[in-house]
Amino acid sequence: MLMFSYLMATGITTGAFYALVALGIVIVYKSTEVVNLAHGDLFMVGGMLAYTCYVMGGIPYLPSLLLAVAGAFVVGILTERVAYRSVLKHGLASVLVATIGVSFVLKGIGRYIWGGKGDYLAFPPIVSPEPLQFGNIMIMSQQLVVLFAVIVVMAALALFFKRTRAGKWMQATASNPKAAMLCGLRIDRIYMYTFAVGAALAGAAGVLMAPLTHLYPDVGFVLFIKGMAAAVLGGLTSIPGAVLGGVLLGLAEQLAAGYLHSSFQDVVAFLVIMFALIFLPTGLLGARGLRKV
Repeated sequence: MLMFSYLMATGITTGAFYALVALGIVIVYKSTEVVNLAHGDLFMVGGMLAYTCYVMGGIPYLPSLLLAVAGAFVVGILTERVAYRSVLKHGLASVLVATIGVSFVLKGIGRYIWGGKGDYLAFPPIVSPEPLQFGNIMIMSQQLVVLFAVIVVMAALALFFKRTRAGKWMQATASNPKAAMLCGLRIDRIYMYTFAVGAALAGAAGVLMAPLTHLYPDVGFVLFIKGMAAAVLGGLTSIPGAVLGGVLLGLAEQLAAGYLHSSFQDVVAFLVIMFALIFLPTGLLGARGLRKV
């Protein structure tokens, strides 16, 4: 029972982080119908920028977090303007190829600035590394920081969509792009905001996860797979689905690692993607109806 409680607690905290990664994927897909294959590399950029500010620059953690998220936001704008805007009108296949190109470019920049494949950067813990005990459950302090921060980011995202003009424009475009355009909305500008917000969420995830893992230029690929699995399970068009999918994926990973073998932990994400595509093609909370192929 003790082991089960620990696995459940760890699964929820890990799943909340996966949900944050999945949110960035869902927001971009919901508005543009594009799966941004460079999303994991934006995660890497956010973590590396935070490392540069916090470890190398000596800036306190919270300002470093904000600077890293702002930097990822700017990278999102640049990639949309330079790589995506000109190919969006040529179809989804062209955009997917462009996202692959952006992924390789960001990896190359990461290796040039922060080191090659063999260089792993350690991000110091923000709080005491000593675990906390809640009853019979032991949990790492940093995991609680991540859980709290993810809840704050999700609340801020909800306010962004509810209170800001840009958020409402993005929702209108996601709901019906043609109607939004007929109402006078600048679709190209809204797409720019969409990619930028998705990149900012990836950057926030990178900053929050950095103290729990080592940073290296290829770290984004694994996290992209986890976020994609959560998004597909919850529904690529559903923001609440991304949260649900992330939590379920985190729980499944921890239970598989605890009761089967730790080697199954990284396999779970691929199994979830396969299961969802076969049995839940629109996800748990995704919109039902015809699917575009």
